[in-house]
Amino acid sequence: MRMRGVGYILVAGLALSACGGRQSALVEAAPAPVKVGDATAKLEQAEAHWAKRGEKSEALAAIAAWEEAEKLDATDASIPLKLAYAWYFLANAHLYWEEDEDGMKAAYDKGVTEGERAINLVSPAFAEQIRNGKAWEQAIPTVGKEGQAAIYWYATNLGRWATLDGITTLLSNKDRVFAIMEHCLKLDETYFHGAPHRYFGVAYTKIPFPSGDLPRARKAFERAIEIDAKYADSRILFAESYAPKAGDKELYLKLLNDVLALPDDVIPELVPETRNAKRKAQKMLGDAADLF
Repeated sequence: MRMRGVGYILVAGLALSACGGRQSALVEAAPAPVKVGDATAKLEQAEAHWAKRGEKSEALAAIAAWEEAEKLDATDASIPLKLAYAWYFLANAHLYWEEDEDGMKAAYDKGVTEGERAINLVSPAFAEQIRNGKAWEQAIPTVGKEGQAAIYWYATNLGRWATLDGITTLLSNKDRVFAIMEHCLKLDETYFHGAPHRYFGVAYTKIPFPSGDLPRARKAFERAIEIDAKYADSRILFAESYAPKAGDKELYLKLLNDVLALPDDVIPELVPETRNAKRKAQKMLGDAADLF
């Protein structure tokens, strides 16, 4: 299986209506979220399992506990936000290595659904505009900083789902995600360790198609690393998407070796993520001879 982060992020589209077989929940009227019980115990269980998410069974247990918590309290936006990231992590750090594309597609789709739920809770006015037929590109500037996490993880999950769904789904959504990521950049360029800059680093290796804008891509990646040099995936994506297209083997090797040199606990709360990135770096080093 050859699945590149380039495609994942560049085309992280947001479906306004049925697209590639998926209907966005945001275009449908839904009952108001309600709280029917105390979710505290389930939330504590989820966090305990999540701390050990480097093991697939623990990641799944955390997801199950958060889903139970969500049934008890559908008004707490932090729960779908955690689930949106948890489904992304499950696919990227576990199912990826199993080469389970169907499982990954299902996981990302569930991440999209949770992202929609989070958007509905943290940015209800925006969600209402979408239900009333306003285009995402027109409505997205109304989302405040409180909604950045929701739209970002929604976009990221949907983009990866769309990649697995096919080229038509990818291409039909690229303009919308670009507008969303531009808005994320304006809201907070440092969000999730420079995530908006990582997106544009990847994007500008592809657009304008087919040559891209490599100087602009490099600048974006370097800014992401400047924001947080400890976050390993910035270098992984820089190496994966930019270096082969630029024909820069020296940069490719340096970026990957820099990742391998990071302590697992360089970001204490992201030890499993850093270990996953280091595993990818090792694999990518083995691919160097085929790329250059």
